[in-house]
Amino acid sequence: MPKKSRKKTSVKKAVKMPQKEQNVVKKASTRHKRSLSALATLGPIGYFPKGSGTVGSLVALPIAYLLSITCLPLLWIATVLLALVGTLAIHQFTANKKDKDPGCVIIDEVVGQLITFAVIIPAFMHWPVLLIGFLLFRFFDIFKFGPVAFWDRREDAIGVMMDDVSAGIISAFILAMMQAMTVEFLF
Repeated sequence: MPKKSRKKTSVKKAVKMPQKEQNVVKKASTRHKRSLSALATLGPIGYFPKGSGTVGSLVALPIAYLLSITCLPLLWIATVLLALVGTLAIHQFTANKKDKDPGCVIIDEVVGQLITFAVIIPAFMHWPVLLIGFLLFRFFDIFKFGPVAFWDRREDAIGVMMDDVSAGIISAFILAMMQAMTVEFLF
């Protein structure tokens, strides 16, 4: 005698949310997505016709300078928070796109540039140091050596952010060495 199979059916009933509340949730979600997209591109700055990554790096210079001379730990905290939220913004912005690292996404350039200056003590934060740090970061971000190339091959939001983070770390290391040699020379 064959066994009868019984399908277990769920007795749970779906609770429907009223239409008015559904609209409120949908509007909040849309606002949230727009805010993250605006952060990923820094609003209209990411749509600069040529060299949007360079423009994004330039935007970071006054931020790095001001945070460095006022409170260096604040620069560190702001950079970490911006990296975390920026990665989320990149993920949101590129979710339904083929290109996972579009040129208009420049929040990663800002984070990488801030990392470049995270090791510079306020006494050394002058325009030549800003210029050298800017040029170092752009060099490593454009030519992608070592770990920068590794992260660049990863085609997701973490890879987009981490290739600039690693370019910033390499640039920061070189700036720190230059700073140490300068201090050694002066004393």
